[in-house]
Amino acid sequence: RVERAPVALGKHEVTNEEYRRLKPTHSSGSFKGVSLGGDRQPVVMASYDEAVAFADWVNRTAQLPEGYTCRLPDGKEWLTYAQCGDGRKYPWGNDWPPKYGNYHGQEGDADWGRIDGYNDGFAVSCAVEQSGRNDWGLYGVGGNAWEWTSEMFSADGGRVIRGADWFTAGQDYAPRGRVSFECAFRPYGSGSMSGLRLLLVR
Repeated sequence: RVERAPVALGKHEVTNEEYRRLKPTHSSGSFKGVSLGGDRQPVVMASYDEAVAFADWVNRTAQLPEGYTCRLPDGKEWLTYAQCGDGRKYPWGNDWPPKYGNYHGQEGDADWGRIDGYNDGFAVSCAVEQSGRNDWGLYGVGGNAWEWTSEMFSADGGRVIRGADWFTAGQDYAPRGRVSFECAFRPYGSGSMSGLRLLLVR
């Protein structure tokens, strides 16, 4: 499943079902009793190191086009497909609230801020096919799960994750939804909002 833009990249985030082909016992957990582990939900609770290991496993086992390999995108590549090449603030354009994606809208848990005027129908992550499609045909670029990149953040090996997640909430959180916004974790760190998408390169 590859979408061809200026770079060839996964149409969807990697799912639990796909990731469990490498690690059958992997658990993406749950949030307040709602599962994050459905087959078609994006895999989370995967560290940068584990994301790299998954890409390496795909390269060893999948029938890729001749001369191609999979890896995580770097920061510039991620921005290219998130912005559809035109520098937009958000995956859908320049205005807030979201026009699509999976964020913490009116459907979310009332214990923390909810995005005014927005309801995506999912209290936590959703199936990757339901996570919103950008102008280049890529799903889940906005919300659903943060995505690891190979971009270095610190000398101790910290890596940048981009794209926001289902937890991103509140009017004050609009900057976190911008494609330019970045978070960082150590390469062995993981959380219930961090996932991955693979890039196909020659």
